[in-house]
Amino acid sequence: MELGYFQKDALIEKLARKFYAIQGYVVPESYRMQSATHPAERACVAMAFTAIEEIEFELANDDDTEIIKWQQGQSLTG
Repeated sequence: MELGYFQKDALIEKLARKFYAIQGYVVPESYRMQSATHPAERACVAMAFTAIEEIEFELANDDDTEIIKWQQGQSLTG
């Protein structure tokens, strides 16, 4: 399974913000994490991208896995 471009883009932004928040930082909602130049912010984007790639890889290699259908605006937790 592979997410569409806009789904992946929105999910990367959401995950990067969450990873950044775990470190105690907050950015304005209008701030685009993928355009960041600060090393800590760029690391959060890289972690988000890696997480999504790993999930897509696992889903593509497991026919018994339930397909996750996520759309922008939905919670990542269910």
